[in-house]
Amino acid sequence: MKKIRIHFQRYVLFTIFSFVASLNSAYAKEISLAYSLENYDFTLIFDEFTAQTGIKIKVASFKNNDLKSELIQRANIKALPDAVIVPSDFTGLGSINVSTISKDLMNADIRKAAINSTLVDNKSRGIPIVYGNHLLLYYNKNIIANAGVTWAEILQQGGSINEDQNLIAWSYLEMYWFIPFLGTFGEFPFVDNQVLLNTKGMVQALKWYKNLSISNIVDLECDYNCSQSQFMAGTLAYTVNGSWAYGQYKKSLGDSLGLALLPRLGDKEMKPYFSSHVLAFPGNGLYGPKQKELRLLATFFQSEKVQEMIWETLNSIPTNSKTLAKIMLKGNADFDVLMTQLEQSEPMPNEKNMAIVWEAMLKGTNRYLADVLDAEAAARYMQYVAEKSIGNGSIRNDND
Repeated sequence: MKKIRIHFQRYVLFTIFSFVASLNSAYAKEISLAYSLENYDFTLIFDEFTAQTGIKIKVASFKNNDLKSELIQRANIKALPDAVIVPSDFTGLGSINVSTISKDLMNADIRKAAINSTLVDNKSRGIPIVYGNHLLLYYNKNIIANAGVTWAEILQQGGSINEDQNLIAWSYLEMYWFIPFLGTFGEFPFVDNQVLLNTKGMVQALKWYKNLSISNIVDLECDYNCSQSQFMAGTLAYTVNGSWAYGQYKKSLGDSLGLALLPRLGDKEMKPYFSSHVLAFPGNGLYGPKQKELRLLATFFQSEKVQEMIWETLNSIPTNSKTLAKIMLKGNADFDVLMTQLEQSEPMPNEKNMAIVWEAMLKGTNRYLADVLDAEAAARYMQYVAEKSIGNGSIRNDND
């Protein structure tokens, strides 16, 4: 009887351990991943990964403006997803503690410039899977036959469009769209961890930017959704938007979509920021219990096949140099524009203090647009706010 009881106890323990092991195995067969569906729809690529590996991806998608705050909130309650696909500057958020990417995990064919765009404190914090994220000039060929090369040409074309159409619009009050105007004068707001806001170029850019609004060339109140809706509805001749919008615009406008370099100011080229969308692993997840599955995901996204899918299904610039070479050989005119504008762009800093710089720029710009400060005073105010906030370690969200 005693032997039977011992055997039974062993059987129960074996059953429990087997059940727990099966739970762990099932758990490891699913990865949670958060990203913004507004920029890219990776559904087909996720499905391909599951078909190849058997590992399911549980997706949480957010609006682009909500994703950063959502990740910060989840970090506070220790409920971060296993992986995220985000703009590279997100990886500078210390609170989400993304894993450092070791060299052995980075495919040797990934472009060096794309890898550099993932660096925070000289360490790669994500796998670059989509390259660019830079601003371009989109136009509707049904309204404008050929894109203006300079701002003077574009303004001249405004006299020939119909009364129910608008000339140009973009997300005017988002500072990412202001950067190309500043870059035209060869300046950027944060270089080598130094705040450079109180400059001659900033004053010139602010005056130019405001003049476009007070001259009714661009509507200050028309935000991202407004400008995108007008353009896709066919009532807007031009819009300035990121490379991420190309696929959606192409699907909406078809052969009517035109793509061009940002217009010059005289002989000066506009210079936007560029970055990458990266696959990153919050909560140092790359070295946690799902590291095997996450490493498979990282390898998968860097492969030539998947990088080809990024161009074919998302119409976005891949990061694999072999894939890029194949696309270039096909002679796609729009792809050539995407790459040419990218070469004229400046890498966006990923350092955490860049968030402070963005906010300081917006505060100063709003005061200048509202005639509270002149351009020179606005530039000084930006510099003051940024330096003070960096010194304090944070920036307040009020309007002082």
